Amino acid sequence: MECKNCHTNLRTDFSYCPDCGAKVIRNRLTVKNLWYDATERFFNIDNTFLITFKHLFTKPEEVIGGYINGVRKKYLNPISYFTIAITLGGLFVYVYTEFFPNALDFDFLYKSGDTISEADKFAQDSQKKINTYIFKYQSIFYIAMLPFITLISRLVFINKKQFNLSEHFVINIYAYSQMSILINTLYLLTVWNSKILYYVTFGNMIFQIIFFTWVFYKLFNLTIKQTILKLFLLLILIGTLFTIITIGIGIYLAFFTDTFQKMVP
Repeated sequence: MECKNCHTNLRTDFSYCPDCGAKVIRNRLTVKNLWYDATERFFNIDNTFLITFKHLFTKPEEVIGGYINGVRKKYLNPISYFTIAITLGGLFVYVYTEFFPNALDFDFLYKSGDTISEADKFAQDSQKKINTYIFKYQSIFYIAMLPFITLISRLVFINKKQFNLSEHFVINIYAYSQMSILINTLYLLTVWNSKILYYVTFGNMIFQIIFFTWVFYKLFNLTIKQTILKLFLLLILIGTLFTIITIGIGIYLAFFTDTFQKMVP
């Protein structure tokens, strides 16, 4: 008998390949087999996904630092973890689009009545469109932002030499994926209620700041004072980045579209 993964010769009583560790599959695919494989891969107690998710909260230095230092089997690798995060984000977009298309309108934030001005109505409609685009393309946005966030974190810890730029990328992709999995799970659980979803969305940035601070605190073994100073610098740099992006969007809308002209009446 031969391993289907690495083509090593196996004894007939082997359940796993001694060379690559792959499980020996003897039965044809059935719905039952597919379901068992999916639940075993993602939901069993010994599963690397659940262990990775739990330990990124409790001891992120072991998960991220371990991967950087060569641990490959105990935890899910950052690309696979990021893929799960992106998939969960896509699932939320599908559920929102197909079943709860008005979930992101957040109408309870606006005053109702017939006296609303055209400018206010335009602002409300614009905000709803912005909310929709942010949620719909959140994965693409974060993928595009990861290199910049990585560079910022490297600059903040320029005096800490234990991690290079690529390793900072691993740190940020793990941290982002963890928050994305958590937040998109909460989105899926609250998408039926626009008000609850709004507060979850509002809390997202706070969750992100707290968790990233915790990760850096554990990875770099910082003191409380160092953590506060690094967080302050990180927020300044990220705020500067988003200000530049906002100004760029404003310039684009002002000179290349008629968006602002519509507000004149």
